[in-house]
Amino acid sequence: MLKMTFLSFRLLSLVYLLIPLSVFADNKTTLVIGYGDHNAAPYTIESGEELQDGIIKDIAKEISAEIGINITFVKTPRKRTERNLLSDDIHLVLLSNPAWLSNKKLRWSETLFTQKDVMVVRADNPKKYNQISDFKGMVIGTIRGYTYTSLDPYFEKDQLIRYDVSNLQVNLIRLDLNRIDALVDAEMLINYQLKQSKNADNFKVLPLIVSQDNLKAVLSPNAPITMKQLNQTLQKLKDQGVIAAILKKYHREDSAP
Repeated sequence: MLKMTFLSFRLLSLVYLLIPLSVFADNKTTLVIGYGDHNAAPYTIESGEELQDGIIKDIAKEISAEIGINITFVKTPRKRTERNLLSDDIHLVLLSNPAWLSNKKLRWSETLFTQKDVMVVRADNPKKYNQISDFKGMVIGTIRGYTYTSLDPYFEKDQLIRYDVSNLQVNLIRLDLNRIDALVDAEMLINYQLKQSKNADNFKVLPLIVSQDNLKAVLSPNAPITMKQLNQTLQKLKDQGVIAAILKKYHREDSAP
């Protein structure tokens, strides 16, 4: 009886020692990354409601591998981003800017890359556009809910006419149908859409840079990683050319302004 008890104790001890190893192997801390419909392709590419691909997912996977932490993605409406970061519903948002989120408790990374806003006109438009004032009187396709720092003064004075739609694809359709005179959007998004389009030759991406924003990652104060870890990881990915390679993956080589 004593022998059996001792043997059982030995077996239980071995199991007790093995359990933590398996738990830590399979249950690493999870970093919750927020994204939303405002992150248009190629920033995010969905299949149904599931995030399948895109710049945000690619960068997040590199962060996960470098730090050694699990990641999961949660779809978050743009208007709730700040609240969800502060309430611990999400830990990290990639590709944002301090001008878009105002709470001082949020922590910002170094710049990942610069987003440039450019204009698109029809390919058969023969005019030259060297500055924003050259578009005076034109109807400009814009995205509902977005502010355009360089263009807003012209919209406010009715020197340019703003026409809001839900996304870039709709603006491209309207431009092709001559319903608007030009559209403005991020160069990365425009080039990706034209890469997928069968009528890309109908459009001309102008070399004029309307505005540019330094895109950064924003970290919740409740995140399971530190800002130092995040910045060191992002800097390493930049130094090794990983982020540049991710951007190139989704960029149309022959149409950069």
